Amino acid sequence: MSNANLRLTWVACAAASMLACGGSDDAFLGSGGAAGAAGAAGGGGSGNAASGGATGTGAAGNTGGSAGVDNRIDPIELGHAWTYDVEIFGVYPLCKAGTHTGKVLGQKEVDGKAAFQVQSLCPAAGVSSYNVEGDRVFVHYGGVWVLALDAPVQEGHSWTNGAATFTWHSAGSVTVPAGTFDDCWTAKEDSAQDSYTTFCRGVGPVVWHTVENGNGFDARLTAVNF
Repeated sequence: MSNANLRLTWVACAAASMLACGGSDDAFLGSGGAAGAAGAAGGGGSGNAASGGATGTGAAGNTGGSAGVDNRIDPIELGHAWTYDVEIFGVYPLCKAGTHTGKVLGQKEVDGKAAFQVQSLCPAAGVSSYNVEGDRVFVHYGGVWVLALDAPVQEGHSWTNGAATFTWHSAGSVTVPAGTFDDCWTAKEDSAQDSYTTFCRGVGPVVWHTVENGNGFDARLTAVNF
């Protein structure tokens, strides 16, 4: 894989969600890509999202909404699954065109944090560990926990994962094949490349999009299992 494609794969996933970003902690280290957690659009060896951190799971981890309603920006729970229609641009080895599902497979403690084990929607990306504290999401990469999504989720709020910087932008209501969802927010990488992920409260990632030098993918939510 070229250096450009390694960067694309990595940047596309870390500030995203558990679904498109997957793969073991050293999936990219073994391939020569050790950039650190980056990205706002899904598809590589780490991403956002796994719950069970300091705020717990379910209603206990909410950041809004009524009691008993999980209104987190990325509501990860055991057994949750998200299905997408995936389109590939140019060369993007981790993902395949067609219909693919990302799912939460299990839980375990990783370096002192309760983490969900999440299978990527990109078949070759494998399984990664994610921890969520309300709207703040961490991914376990290279043996350490790295910030993938930050709070507060509000217009203009930026954060860094040590390799790249990302900013939240309000997306309002977003329509994808799975339906129309409100209170949506886009995590956009602050760079020249076209890389972002759109999340809707209580649903999670509804759009993954990343393209660099003509290579990348776009995934649109078609169904959720919760």
